[in-house]
Amino acid sequence: MADFYSTNKEEMLIHIVRKDGFGYDNDNELPKYIILRLALSKALLCVNFPLHSDDWNRKILGGDRGKEYNLEQITGKGKNNGEDIDLLLRAIFYVKHKDELERDGINIFENDKKYLEILEKYIKRGLYEIQHSWKSKDCFYQWCLDNLSLNKVDIRESLISSDDYFTTIQIYFRKRGIAIEHISSFNSFRHIIYKIKLKDSMKITAFEKESKNLDRVLGENAVLQSLGNLEYNIAIPKPKEKWHKLGNNEYKKGLLELDKYRFELGIFAGFTFDRECICFDLKDTPHLFVAGTTGSGKTSFLCVMIHTLLRQNNVEIIIIDPKHGLDYKPFKERTEIIADTELASEKIEQLVEIMEERYEAMSNGKDFKYIVCFIDELNDLLTNNSDIGRNLMRLAIKARQSKIHLVLGTQRPDMELPGSLRSNVPSRIALKVNKGSDSKIILDEHGAEKLLGAGDMLVKIMSYNGIKHVFGVDFREIV
Repeated sequence: MADFYSTNKEEMLIHIVRKDGFGYDNDNELPKYIILRLALSKALLCVNFPLHSDDWNRKILGGDRGKEYNLEQITGKGKNNGEDIDLLLRAIFYVKHKDELERDGINIFENDKKYLEILEKYIKRGLYEIQHSWKSKDCFYQWCLDNLSLNKVDIRESLISSDDYFTTIQIYFRKRGIAIEHISSFNSFRHIIYKIKLKDSMKITAFEKESKNLDRVLGENAVLQSLGNLEYNIAIPKPKEKWHKLGNNEYKKGLLELDKYRFELGIFAGFTFDRECICFDLKDTPHLFVAGTTGSGKTSFLCVMIHTLLRQNNVEIIIIDPKHGLDYKPFKERTEIIADTELASEKIEQLVEIMEERYEAMSNGKDFKYIVCFIDELNDLLTNNSDIGRNLMRLAIKARQSKIHLVLGTQRPDMELPGSLRSNVPSRIALKVNKGSDSKIILDEHGAEKLLGAGDMLVKIMSYNGIKHVFGVDFREIV
């Protein structure tokens, strides 16, 4: 009797991976169950879903019944060390779903039926993830390196004990008359994430209010993220030495995702806690305000934006940087870099003239390249020249239709910005700031003061609902 049934769509994927990924075309050269093992490995590294979650059903390929497989093929059960591998898998599933299994009185080490049900969920999810993250024209070996963490797997890091912080969190809220339920835990780039559910909908306001003081109990900058349906993520920072730095591999993944959208001015921002890729079209923002203190990763993020836009031929980029343009030297051959305040004032005034000329020409059907003007240290420019503020306001109000877009960066969001400029730059990205009031100025709410720096950011873009917590790549790692 079979232990696992594939579908015809899953079999098609297995065939494509064997043929286009590994270069084998028959079962004698590369058994099909090897692909099932890869799928299982991929799924074990993904964001943890509760066993009863509908997310499992959304992460399958579907189709009619395909082929039969048994545990001897999938885990090596009955062969040398097969029993050890089988036992290890049960232990992994137990740790990942401990609270659920114990709540339902299921002993996964004795209940073979439940073990096979969970194994099937993970294999099918892994096949789904392969289908949606690998293209047959790409190198599958590189996909394995990028997606199976072959160079940096630490089983202790991938399995989070639900008792690590949750007991402390639960006791904290219980003392305040608020009952919570632990759903799952998983590792993110810099945080341990505890997904919890509030048991009483009447306690939402009290829960969110008391959550602001969690830092005192945990000794860490805990971040609360609402997921809806009384569910929340509580993100607790890991020690800095355990952070996963996002570099060239993640950047390449981001570009692959970005290219799917066919944006005109596509920007890859980074990844969320659960590794969702965040991309947007600068054309639709239509201008962008980026703020963050020293060490926040603001300039690195601006460099990644520029580097990404330069993949396209329809963009002219101007960089205004009062810090002598040193951070933008890699772009000196393909962009115009201005470090002098007076020259910057002249260039911004020239952009206003170009905007007006384009409006006239476009009425006759003429089209133009995009112009994207990046300004780093906006506060320095506004302090030294009042004309710059007035001209930037004109651009912010009218430039979008003439294909001119502004990206305004500053270290000091607490400075006085002209009201019209602020209201006409509705899209905001906040990196680490010093205090809650700075975050309020940028995003109209607190939160950026709790960021960790080095590319940790909150993204508020017109095309997205709400604010996304995003981790950007390190520009030094991609050049």
